Amino acid sequence: MPYVYRCRQCRAASPPGSRAAAEAYRRTHRDTEHGGLVPDHEQIVRVPGSTPDPDRRYVSSAAVLGGLALLALASAIARALGR
Repeated sequence: MPYVYRCRQCRAASPPGSRAAAEAYRRTHRDTEHGGLVPDHEQIVRVPGSTPDPDRRYVSSAAVLGGLALLALASAIARALGR
């Protein structure tokens, strides 16, 4: 799940990455731009539109194969009963 660090005071944002990468960018930004102080309204946010688990975007291969097997079984039953 990608995160971004945003500093509204500077209008700066980190590139999307892991939560740990966003926190590291925040520490670096605080040290270099704000002398180690915490700027108002800074935040680490999840990238809009991203999923909690990137692998959940895709349909499982087992689910697809199971669906195809059910369709084949239904087709075989329909043919057997149709004769």
